[in-house]
Amino acid sequence: MDKRKLRAFAAALVIASVSANVGCEDKKKPQPVPKESETGGDYREENSEASEVTEKPVFREFAESDFKDITLSVNMVDKEPPVEVSSVDISGFDFGEKVPVCNKEEFVEDYYNKEQHNGQPLFRWQNFINKPIKGVPYKCCIWNGKCYIYVLHDNFNIYDWELYSCDMAGGKPEEIYSWSAETPDEYCESMSYFCDGAMFYTYFRKEENDNLKQVKRFDLETGKETVIYEDRGIDVGIWLNEDYSGNILLQEYHKVSHEDTVIYIYDSDKGEFVKEGGTEAPEGHIVASDRFNGVYSYLVKPEGKRKYELVNDYYRIGTALTTGRIVYADEKIALLYNNVKLHIYNLEKMEHCVMDISDMGNDMAVYNGMLFIGNRGNEFRMPVYCMIPELGITYPIVEDGTYSDISPAPDGVTFYETSQDVQEINGYEITDDNGVGFFAGSYSHSYDRIDKVYTVKMK
Repeated sequence: MDKRKLRAFAAALVIASVSANVGCEDKKKPQPVPKESETGGDYREENSEASEVTEKPVFREFAESDFKDITLSVNMVDKEPPVEVSSVDISGFDFGEKVPVCNKEEFVEDYYNKEQHNGQPLFRWQNFINKPIKGVPYKCCIWNGKCYIYVLHDNFNIYDWELYSCDMAGGKPEEIYSWSAETPDEYCESMSYFCDGAMFYTYFRKEENDNLKQVKRFDLETGKETVIYEDRGIDVGIWLNEDYSGNILLQEYHKVSHEDTVIYIYDSDKGEFVKEGGTEAPEGHIVASDRFNGVYSYLVKPEGKRKYELVNDYYRIGTALTTGRIVYADEKIALLYNNVKLHIYNLEKMEHCVMDISDMGNDMAVYNGMLFIGNRGNEFRMPVYCMIPELGITYPIVEDGTYSDISPAPDGVTFYETSQDVQEINGYEITDDNGVGFFAGSYSHSYDRIDKVYTVKMK
């Protein structure tokens, strides 16, 4: 699922770079953020502010030299890990094929002839007439004893997708929702998110003077679909994302004008998006950010300095990193990763522990003080590990395989076992003035198909 990881990381950077404006008074009135209402219902304009924090934590500043440096080694333990691992096997499911609207006879020629190079179409549209696209499981969620499977028919845009459910024993999946575009001017983003028993997704429809953008919520148990955001402005763009804790975030930005970006967070109690408040990004070049337990943390490169600083509501730490990202941060501990070593800043013991984990993967999640780590890409078969980070004590929790999307869940950690699916779409070769081919119009799309969905809980 590398494509999703990259997009989510990019979204986090964009959110970080604009968060300084979130706490300020908006230069424009926010677009309607409707209450829970049926699709097509009336909307009520409301400028909802996030509730203010009544007690701000004591802010502290630390230099790199304030911490005692300790080098740790990975200590593999041949004992039962302190977690319970379960899985749902969906590898044998066939999710069928669909002909996307862009491949239907009435649209296919105009659609593929739009992409041109030196006046020549990039693709031979005749090769796409009524060509079906295979459904591939793209994301899964475990909720109330069921596994929910988001299946995409991924072409150049997302014109078809379904949502299935099956029991935890991996029984035959049941389709509970299906969406297909009626024209190539409407589509969905491939990114969807599960939160609190619902799936959130974005819907777009292009028109000459009206670009409709919606965020929809589909309740997994009732099947009720709700529009929770809508905008029709040509200048406004939206980006749906989630933070580390699984909260749904919506970024509303502007493509042409210089108006402030607005960030909303979905409030499950109110059933609507509310504007984020009280978030002020620090000065300096923000290289990474995320929101942990309701608090933003930023990895910042101050002007004129080489090493990064970690900043949040609790502290500013001068770190040893010159590259890297935030794995986790709270009031007592921070974990940073520079693609080779894990840096652990313990604010209670004032220790800076460093551990080489370059052979253990780059997907990480923290739950209940434990670090879960794995995934070095599809070319490596390796376990997923459970680690006590301050001690280096490490337990392999699954056998060698190809795993991805290690993520925190409400009551533990989830991840996928995947395999590669490749879809070939043939176009044709463009030639230069001498008749020499220089562009291969074929299109190869690689999928990380989900074969198993794993859940990990503490014993």
